[in-house]
Amino acid sequence: MIDLYSVPTTNGQRVHVMLEETGLSYTPHFVDLHGGKHLEADFIAKNPFGRVPAIVDRDGPKGADVTLFEGHAILYYLAEKSGQFYPDDLAVRAEIHTWMSAISANIGPAFSALFWFGKIAPEHSQMTIDRYIAEAHRGLRALDTHLDGRDYMVGDSYTIADIHAYPVAATSTASLDGGIDDYPSLKRWRDSIAERDAVKRGMALFTD
Repeated sequence: MIDLYSVPTTNGQRVHVMLEETGLSYTPHFVDLHGGKHLEADFIAKNPFGRVPAIVDRDGPKGADVTLFEGHAILYYLAEKSGQFYPDDLAVRAEIHTWMSAISANIGPAFSALFWFGKIAPEHSQMTIDRYIAEAHRGLRALDTHLDGRDYMVGDSYTIADIHAYPVAATSTASLDGGIDDYPSLKRWRDSIAERDAVKRGMALFTD
């Protein structure tokens, strides 16, 4: 059994979807960020950075507990554990790692900064907001170009690269005027992935 500690944000959603896709048994635990539960000792023991999502696999290798945080690390682990969505071909794996790393290092931080400076920061700086809007669009253009003529992020099958990228297109982009209307290949791919039953279930977690 896997204990999932999360909220319905982009970072959480990719793990929710992965758990639903693999069919692994898990128990979801909502983390009350507004109430500061992510900063309490019990959660800090799971992720010293105090961020969601985190998982604890009660049936890890040799029966030991395995605690993981960071969405892409969790996806790699669940892929290996389940034997799904992570092809054996080294070249395909290298490309999966490349795109997941690019999203984590570039697109994700752009949207995080846009949310912070646009919604939370006590002082409004339009120059700063505009900078991160531009960075977000640069990342979306890269995804759109890459997905031109492709059904999946990497190779000819659905992988953890798709699971990692999907919440960006489905959730993060809601903060942009026009969403992803200007990115037809990305929009086509997003709409196709959205039809998967496991994706629907994962995206709905904690939203009731």
